[in-house]
Amino acid sequence: MGRAQFGAAGWRFAVGATVGVLAQYPDLRAAEAVPVIAHSVAGRFEIAATDSAQGHAIAALAEEGWRILAGPLDLPAQFATPVFVRVVPSASAGFAAPLQVVAESGGVVSVRVRAEVASPGVVRRALVRGLLLRQAVAQQGVKDSVRVPRWLEEACVGWWQSRANAAQLDAARQESLRRTPPALADVLAWQSGPVASPGFAVASLWLMTYLQTESRRGTEWSALVRAVLAGDDPDLALTAAFPGRFANEVERELWWQTGWHHVARARTLPALEAADSRAQLQGLVRFVFSDAGGERDHLLSLAEVLARAEEPIVAAELTRRAAEVNRLVPVLHPFYRNAGLALGEALAARTAAAEKQGERVAAFEADWREARELETATTAALDALEGRLNEK
Repeated sequence: MGRAQFGAAGWRFAVGATVGVLAQYPDLRAAEAVPVIAHSVAGRFEIAATDSAQGHAIAALAEEGWRILAGPLDLPAQFATPVFVRVVPSASAGFAAPLQVVAESGGVVSVRVRAEVASPGVVRRALVRGLLLRQAVAQQGVKDSVRVPRWLEEACVGWWQSRANAAQLDAARQESLRRTPPALADVLAWQSGPVASPGFAVASLWLMTYLQTESRRGTEWSALVRAVLAGDDPDLALTAAFPGRFANEVERELWWQTGWHHVARARTLPALEAADSRAQLQGLVRFVFSDAGGERDHLLSLAEVLARAEEPIVAAELTRRAAEVNRLVPVLHPFYRNAGLALGEALAARTAAAEKQGERVAAFEADWREARELETATTAALDALEGRLNEK
């Protein structure tokens, strides 16, 4: 997680938990340029940037992406080496594109992003491409055949966006109403960008969504991802991963078109599991600061941070986290919905009197304890039921 520094002149907060957009606070982006190496969880991402706030913001964004994509991509807890992300000035970048992702000897995956064009969208795409390539290298080693298919990259970007912001999912559905699904073979072989192939990006999202719902044994989707990352022919890989779904190309296209319409018109919003909801909220109440010399870390409570909410940088960070909570609440698991609402109220009390802040923090802590107790009790009950069924 990101760290902050505090001293006689106040705190300098980089980024602590989930980040919505990098450019949300221009004053943070314009902070004094200080070279920094920022990490997410060990073995996931390492970010190097000359702008400290930007580097820590990307690290936090990377951790959000990992949490959202860990399930669909069957990610490990960590890789042997992280994805190395470098934010470089255009003058010394050595490449013209906004980003560059390469697999190097020894299994190292390097992502380079030009600082002048490091918008949230560019950074998110760079992280997704780097993550997919790192997964491929972990599974296959550094081989010429390893590749990141365009459709899978677009699908993961869309999956991340729609799970981080439910409004993006609704926008994808609205776009789908104006289009007919492209042929499955064309999506799997897609190489050009979204501008040249309108509708293919959203089709990739629906393909990823549909194939996961079609994974009856729970392994079909993972097998397909592994195969296409290894460079296998996507048409053959799909047939091998999903046996018995279609007998010929005509049936396969009908299978895909039916699935496209089903997932594109489903009116349910994406929802987090209880464990994911817990992890998201835990990240939003975790504040890590370093002392003035940067030698020791201090984990501070929500109440302690609210007490210093008048400091500009702290106020900006609390405002950002309040926006994150408001975005997150609609997709929280029911166990954690009240805790999310209470946390939003606590963060909104950053300008209130100390007594009111204390009441809001206490309300959040109470709802949090109840959510944890409910999750624990439910898990125990389900485990006991499963045990009895297995005994029969």
